[in-house]
Amino acid sequence: SAAPNSKKKRAALENISNSSVGLTTFASEHAHKPANAKSDQSSSNKKSRFGASVFGSQRSGLKASAAGRAPGDSVKKAGAKKTKEEELRSDVACIEQATNELDLQKEERPSEPEHVTGWTDIDAGDDNDEFTAADYVKQIFKYYRQRELQFVVTDYLKEQPHLNKHMRSLLVDWMVEVQQQLEFNHEVLYLSVKLLDLYLNKRVILKEKLQLLGGAAMFIACKFEERMPPIIDDFIFVSDNAYDRKELIKMEIEILKTVQFDIGVPLSYTFLRRYSKCIRADMKFLTLARYILELCLQDYQFAYVQDSVKACASLYLAMKMAVQFESDNPAQEIVSSQHLTATEWNETLVYFTGAFLKQFVHLVPAMNQLVKVAPQSKYNTIYKKYSHQVFHEVAKVSCLTDAQLQHLIK
Repeated sequence: SAAPNSKKKRAALENISNSSVGLTTFASEHAHKPANAKSDQSSSNKKSRFGASVFGSQRSGLKASAAGRAPGDSVKKAGAKKTKEEELRSDVACIEQATNELDLQKEERPSEPEHVTGWTDIDAGDDNDEFTAADYVKQIFKYYRQRELQFVVTDYLKEQPHLNKHMRSLLVDWMVEVQQQLEFNHEVLYLSVKLLDLYLNKRVILKEKLQLLGGAAMFIACKFEERMPPIIDDFIFVSDNAYDRKELIKMEIEILKTVQFDIGVPLSYTFLRRYSKCIRADMKFLTLARYILELCLQDYQFAYVQDSVKACASLYLAMKMAVQFESDNPAQEIVSSQHLTATEWNETLVYFTGAFLKQFVHLVPAMNQLVKVAPQSKYNTIYKKYSHQVFHEVAKVSCLTDAQLQHLIK
């Protein structure tokens, strides 16, 4: 949710040095107030996007089982009608068979990777909680890691003659402010930046259209993630009339065609929430890890890093920052590592993330540098956002020193 003091009016990109990057906006004198006010929304109330496919596979299994004979059923001649009692026995047998198959899958719990031992089952206590999907959550995230390979982003700025990384940083800075101003949930921001990168990975665009692209990407993300998506006039307002309705709708269509209408992208934020469960992280710690991850959204060098890998690296850096900050500042309670079940990348994290430390530790110095320069950054909306009490002031947690980084890498 957005910080209370974030409801300020500001011309979308006009007051943060448009002239330095060449983005153009119109005057704000004709801007209108957003037509609908948003209420604070929690992403925990959303249903899994893959719930339908999971239930679908179970239904098809039941249907296939119904074609067979339950033990003890008598063989009928073709065309003979079953009695109600026989139909009932057959249905019960099918349900029992499907239940037994689920119990077997639950007991097997195949390892990822297979040779890792000594891990703790973080879903063991959730068997009776239907909202956690404990029976197949491992399969869901295994599928996510496979599916993210379909949304690979390359170093696309080499093919964009009109853009540079500073323009992208400015745009993402504006998108973060829009997310706060209109109180969108976190998934909207992550998905909209991903759609932005996926489009630029395949299409060349003029710098004058970059803000339009960002607005359209966020408009699509809102329709996908929000329960009450905003209307077009809201996005025209926050852009200070930098584009009109027809232009926004046209760009929305272009984005959807470019990504072939496939916008169910596994997000780094989704992976982070799952992986943080491995160490029993509380909301303060999760917010610190999310602050690091959000800084990565704005930095172009992380645009073409896999989302699951970014989630691992940000979680690991947050663990080390929390330990060090607590040691250096025992009187402050911004974030604590005492409640964490681990402060090292242990077997449980390897099992549930599918990643060893050596596969992502090279990203940690770059992430740490983002935390270090954030207070002095020209585009510091994310830093200001996470300096607020609503986000536990986690932006005040110090980054690691060079010596501490060298120790981690070794």
